[in-house]
Amino acid sequence: MGKKWVVFVLTLTMLFWFIMESSQAQGKREYHGADSIFEKEGIIILWGILKGSTEETSWVYIKIIHKEGDSGSFQIFSVEAVDPFSNQKEWVVKGEAFKKENMVKSIRASFREKTARRVLFYEKAEDLLKENPAMIVYYLGVPDTSPEFMTEREIENYFEKAFSRLKK
Repeated sequence: MGKKWVVFVLTLTMLFWFIMESSQAQGKREYHGADSIFEKEGIIILWGILKGSTEETSWVYIKIIHKEGDSGSFQIFSVEAVDPFSNQKEWVVKGEAFKKENMVKSIRASFREKTARRVLFYEKAEDLLKENPAMIVYYLGVPDTSPEFMTEREIENYFEKAFSRLKK
């Protein structure tokens, strides 16, 4: 069993390396946004939950911000909902202009079947048409660290405070 285990681990390592190399060769940068606060390449992604009495009345907020108001080379963004088992996808937001502050809201129950979310960033419209994002931030579900709030004002205050802490 020891030799088979080593072959298995080496195969997985080579597969992982191949995937990473092919992704880099295409110019894509892909990051796992495991936390409710993500910051990379001048982009901040914040998650919060507006709590309702059920999942059908609760909302998941994803705030996407350019740090310093500079989107860099990104002009367009999209958000996909993905079923990790079937790999079925549906657009939550597709081809939106990437402004200084962007808000994406989804009903909490929408995460039951399509649990994963991918935030895709495009440098130009042609990249969107070719489905060739320059950067992807993926989440396997709503981050466990996402805070819950009872009012929209509370969630807005949280986003403002989190952003101001990150600006420092």
